[in-house]
Amino acid sequence: MTILSPSRNLAAPGLVTLDAGTPLHRIHNRQRRASTFNPCRGGPTRFAPITDEDGQCVPSLYMGSTFDSVAYETLFHEIPVRTQRRTLPAAVLGDRAHTRLDADRDINLAALRAPELARWNISRTALIESSPRLYRETAAWAKAIHDQFPNVEGLVWTSNRCDPEDAYLFFGDRVRDVDFRIVSTRDCRSDPSFLTDVRQAAWRSGISVTI
Repeated sequence: MTILSPSRNLAAPGLVTLDAGTPLHRIHNRQRRASTFNPCRGGPTRFAPITDEDGQCVPSLYMGSTFDSVAYETLFHEIPVRTQRRTLPAAVLGDRAHTRLDADRDINLAALRAPELARWNISRTALIESSPRLYRETAAWAKAIHDQFPNVEGLVWTSNRCDPEDAYLFFGDRVRDVDFRIVSTRDCRSDPSFLTDVRQAAWRSGISVTI
C-alpha cells in the first residue's frame, strides 16, 4: 500500500470539541505520570513523533475514551489478528499502570473519521488501518494538520483495534499536562483489578493472558 502525501493546502478539517469533564484513559509506564507528554523519544507511532515548522519537537500524548480502547491500542496492539494462538504474557503488565483522567478544559480536535478523511481524498484504511511500516507516511498527516491549522490541538479517530471507541493524540505545544485532571491510578503490582480488566478486554478477541 502507498499512502497519499498531504497537500500543502489542506481543506479545513472537521473539528470536534472534547468537552471539559470528558473521561479519558491511559495505560502507561508506572514510573511516569499519566499526563506526561512524550518529547519525541522512543520508536515511531502512527502520528508521532513530529516537528513543527521550525523543526522543533511537538510532544505527543495518546489517550483513549475507555479502558478497552487503550488496552487494545497499547497492550494488544502488536498481537496479530490473523493467528490461531493469541497470547499476552502477564509479565508485561508489571511496569504498567492505568490512569483515569478528565479533560480540564475544552480541547479542539481534528476528526480523522471516514467522512472527514474523504475531503482530503484519503481513506480510513490508508491512514488508520495501515501497517506500522508506513508510520512515517501517516505521521506526515499529523504534521500537516498541526502546521496548517493552529487552532487544532490534537486528533481523534475511531480506534483501529477497538471500534467504536475513540483514540486521541494531543499536541504538546498546544495542550499541557495541567489540562488534564488525574482521577485515579492503579498498577498491576498493587491492584489486582487491573489484571482482571485486562483479562476481560482480552477475552473479547480470544486473547489469553498467560502467567
